[in-house]
Amino acid sequence: MKFAIMFPGQGSQKVGMGLDLYEKNSLAKEIFSLVNNIVGRNISDVFLHGPQEELNQTRNTQISIVTISVVLSMLLQEKTKERNFDFNPIACCGHSLGELTALWYLNVLELEDLLKLVSIRGELMQNAPSGSMAAILNLSTEQIEKLIENAIELKDKVVIANYNSPNQTVVSGNKEAFEKGKLPELVKQIGGKAIILPVSGAFHSPLMADPANRFNLELDKAIKHELTPLNTYIYQNYDGLPSNNYAIIKEKIKKQMTSPVYWTQTINNLVKDNVTNIVEIGPGKVLTGLVQKINPNLECFNVYDLESLENFINVYESKLLKFSKTT
Repeated sequence: MKFAIMFPGQGSQKVGMGLDLYEKNSLAKEIFSLVNNIVGRNISDVFLHGPQEELNQTRNTQISIVTISVVLSMLLQEKTKERNFDFNPIACCGHSLGELTALWYLNVLELEDLLKLVSIRGELMQNAPSGSMAAILNLSTEQIEKLIENAIELKDKVVIANYNSPNQTVVSGNKEAFEKGKLPELVKQIGGKAIILPVSGAFHSPLMADPANRFNLELDKAIKHELTPLNTYIYQNYDGLPSNNYAIIKEKIKKQMTSPVYWTQTINNLVKDNVTNIVEIGPGKVLTGLVQKINPNLECFNVYDLESLENFINVYESKLLKFSKTT
């Protein structure tokens, strides 16, 4: 039994997420208050009560998702220790924004540094140069790469941003390449479907160079170079490969905003390294859905509220007992 954990990124938000945490748990209230103080506004009211349009603003979305993921992670560790066992994943990863949460989980970032970085990242990405993104379904990455290379409307204007699953790839780039049906029509002509995403920037593309440079200045202040390797490997978006070296981790995270998210490769590498179970910690089940399309043999779990947290702890404890009896 080898568990990995993954943290969600933008797109997993929903008004009301964390409401049961706020109403029933003092730690959650404490963390929500800390986040409000750090970002300088009542962000918890936005993700608890909405409206959805306000939550969907990148500056609000990113800090909200990370806040929920942090609280659930802290409660998971707290409640397993109360029951006299530890939850010890062998690997960790996160999709885009979620990679920062993973760095906090592995103690590469302190909590307050994480929250400050995410707040800055959200503001920078919301105010990034205009661009567009689209999810492309039912085409292979090779077909999409060939289309971008050969179509004059797309060449040097559009890049692959997310390798999400074998049948979902996200592209990003100049707005003009997406307007007036250019990209959707070209995709349709070769048997695919393009869904324009409700974002204002070309995330994970070269157009993010200026926001990335400004973010990296803050990253330098937050991540200290440690000589002792991490005990747990983080599989990073930049190449989908594992690392436990602080310097390498830092260099890869610096390239994340302008590079593709190699999510399919990340999951495949986890499986190659004998991971058998994955738990998604944070709002929604977006990553779980992608993982099941990448490798249906992986057993996936979700921790997104107090009930699912308790359910997972019970399942994990039973697996732990069963595993200990057979080894």
